[in-house]
Amino acid sequence: MRHLRLGLGLLATMCAFAFGAAPALAHEFISSTTNATHGISESEQLFKLGAIKMKCAKTSAKGSVAAGSSQTYTTAIKFSKCLTTAKVGTHTIFLATRFLTPLTVEYHANGYVVIPEGSGEVKVNTGKTEEFEKSECHIRWLGQTIPAKAVKNPEEEFTAATFSNTAIPKKVSKAFPDGLQHGIEINNAFTGIKYELEGEPCEEWGKEEGPEGGGGTYFGSFPQFVTGGNLEYL
Repeated sequence: MRHLRLGLGLLATMCAFAFGAAPALAHEFISSTTNATHGISESEQLFKLGAIKMKCAKTSAKGSVAAGSSQTYTTAIKFSKCLTTAKVGTHTIFLATRFLTPLTVEYHANGYVVIPEGSGEVKVNTGKTEEFEKSECHIRWLGQTIPAKAVKNPEEEFTAATFSNTAIPKKVSKAFPDGLQHGIEINNAFTGIKYELEGEPCEEWGKEEGPEGGGGTYFGSFPQFVTGGNLEYL
């Protein structure tokens, strides 16, 4: 009996050790099908790039996924109905603003993002010069990883992007047996954005940092659904 008790005690200890030593399950994106992804939001998107403050009222994001699970999800984001806030003396004015290229973002399931070089160029119309020539400010997002810490520590958990599951009503079918299409909501909280300014007006706005800056922020969210199937975050 004594040997039996010892054996059971050792077995319990080994099981507890194995349980405690098991690695935490990694987050992942899971798609039921291979197809294009899409999503539109009319919630406010807020940007601050140095002294330049922008608001966009509409967001459309498109990408694609393969069936199965993945640690990454990439989408091209188009921002529209955008305005930049500026000051003329003590008065606040709003300048027409347009994204010339979509902002491409590679989202990692553990919360960091990678932005490739050449995406996310913005044009701000600043009126006319004293010579009556068109005056514009161009802002370019630089290629970067946010947060920068993720370059050396990509396995850690980050909060530049967080993800939640969402759903919309859909006709009951083989693809949607519960009458719902499942998708993900991407919540962006980018800080430390690196960007480049071009054009006399915006270089003047950003004179404290020079033509290049590194303290930009972006806060906003939008949904993503896969055509003909379900996309989830676990």
